[in-house]
Amino acid sequence: MYFSPTNTTEKTILGIGEYLSNKLNCPLAKFNITSPLAREKTYSFNKDDIFILGLPVYAGRIPEIVEKLVANLKGDGTLAIIVAVYGNRHYDDALLEMKNLLKDNGFNIIAAAAFIGEHSFSDKIAANRPDSEDMQLIKTLSEKISDKLVSISDKGVGEDLTVEGNFPYKERSKLPPLSQETTNDCISCMDCVENCPNEAIGEFNPATIDHDKCIRCCSCIKICPVSAKIIDNEKILGLKAMLEENFMERREPELFI
Repeated sequence: MYFSPTNTTEKTILGIGEYLSNKLNCPLAKFNITSPLAREKTYSFNKDDIFILGLPVYAGRIPEIVEKLVANLKGDGTLAIIVAVYGNRHYDDALLEMKNLLKDNGFNIIAAAAFIGEHSFSDKIAANRPDSEDMQLIKTLSEKISDKLVSISDKGVGEDLTVEGNFPYKERSKLPPLSQETTNDCISCMDCVENCPNEAIGEFNPATIDHDKCIRCCSCIKICPVSAKIIDNEKILGLKAMLEENFMERREPELFI
């Protein structure tokens, strides 16, 4: 299960799921909760399932838009793997938040990881990640999980998994209303409309946007084939400049198992 407006979380989580599916010779079910329709559903899992949850990190937390869905997931002693994907700054409390939400609802967390994806606001920070090195670590993590599953089948789940993070969680940051512009280069392909995770872009006019619905995922900017979507809000551009000045050095994924 993954929320992935810019596809970096999807690539990471499917790498783990597909490896384990092949290794364990079991079917793989994919739940993409990026669309509003998918988030309206309820999801439950049983003791024979292995549940993998992947979420991007928004300012040190899981996206607020999926918080209710994750809080309502139902497990029944279900083994779970949690993955946070962040834009090279830090994942802060996102992993701990995921762990606590799932643990409270009948899941046993057996592994966790923090991977890096290209930052939503920038094509320079963690550019093109997850890359080949990340995918190799995804394979390494999957191999370790496979080995642990064998151990669990013999000895049980064991001790509670420890992940990084603090409680109370980091307070959610409030960004100014997004001043997104659509330039004259727009060809009205409607890709941005179809892929917006909160239906914030006008259904018949891609140049219009509902600022209250926009979650600043920048899916529309990343997906536009002619680069016609831009952000010109001074505060957000200042934040982007600060991030590009301070968080360009490569960070490596962290595995908890």
